[in-house]
Amino acid sequence: MTRDGANLFTTIAVSLTGTGLAVARDVSTCGPVIGIDADRTRPGRYSRHVQLLRAFSNRALDAQLADDLARFAQAQPHPVVLIPAADDACEWVIAQRDRLLPHVRVSAGYVPERAGMLLDKSAFAQRCRALAIDVPATLQPTSMADVRAFAKDIGLPCIVKPRAGHKWRDRLSGQKLLVPQTLLELEKAMTDVVGDPSAVVLQELVAGPESNLAVGAVWADQQGQVRHVLTARKIRQFPRQFGSGSRVVTEALPEVARLSAEIITALDYRGLCGTEFKLDERTERWRLIEINPRPTLWYDLCRAAGTHLIRAHAEELAGLPLASVAPQHDGVAWTYGLRDVVALGQAGGLSAVVHALRQETWAETDAVMAWDDPRATLASIGHFAAQAVAHLRPGRGEA
Repeated sequence: MTRDGANLFTTIAVSLTGTGLAVARDVSTCGPVIGIDADRTRPGRYSRHVQLLRAFSNRALDAQLADDLARFAQAQPHPVVLIPAADDACEWVIAQRDRLLPHVRVSAGYVPERAGMLLDKSAFAQRCRALAIDVPATLQPTSMADVRAFAKDIGLPCIVKPRAGHKWRDRLSGQKLLVPQTLLELEKAMTDVVGDPSAVVLQELVAGPESNLAVGAVWADQQGQVRHVLTARKIRQFPRQFGSGSRVVTEALPEVARLSAEIITALDYRGLCGTEFKLDERTERWRLIEINPRPTLWYDLCRAAGTHLIRAHAEELAGLPLASVAPQHDGVAWTYGLRDVVALGQAGGLSAVVHALRQETWAETDAVMAWDDPRATLASIGHFAAQAVAHLRPGRGEA
């Protein structure tokens, strides 16, 4: 049900993973949410918060879709805003921005020098160095000689990240990156998995437990003013150590909030994004790990904590008056329960799962499952099982 029974605007959510669900959950009180995702296994397709229109829902992300959405938006009696919920969706919005505007309202952040730069790990690292932002040592190699020199100068283990991570998920069997421990492992990874050294960046590993990871949900308005930062701590990730959050809890982290706001301002970004920092125990300083130019998987934590950043951003795009954002409630937990059980099992087996169930509070929100959204919940179980089988399939990691 929308506010006062009125549709304030229509939202187009591009990608219906847990991130797309976070978008739909927060803005469905303002009007219909139209989902676009060609993958029919995604749980958001089955959510009560999402409408699937035959003309759009199963379409590939191309120029024709942008033209069709613009014509659709032009015919609507109220504003139509678009929020990408995956990296490939961000790339599509950047490429099709001129076709979408002015009828489909998209963030000013989706231009090559803003979101495009953040999506390219090498360009992002170069920009941060130019602005004296504290990021781990990073190199885009062009040869194996560069790779060996980085290992010698910075040390091992190190991180091997694809420049555009969303294009490598199949090759990495669902992982976000590689962490070779020895020079032999590094050389083998570059030869057997990477192939072209310029397709990845090498990054210094900031050692420490997952509890040293902190995240910020940032909303910068369309003029570039940072309006709000919600901060939280990652408790666990999946895959362990170097994955996406599987349990995240809100916590007041003033230094992370300050750094997030200062960095987003320095980068001149507009719209929603997610920052991630890790505490370097050698210096006791928070170091920037990455910035995602969109809502991230755990963004529904904002809604659960009373800080509706996605809604505030969408209302701004729709031309509604900017409202103040409520302060976050601390100690609120978000989980991706299916993945979190596996993450716990990887860490300590069944005993770790049992211990967590006894010691940790029940999460206020799950990435994909909800009692009041049963079809999405059932679909998420099937989707998770299909992903698990696919990642075990022989040859999954081959190029």
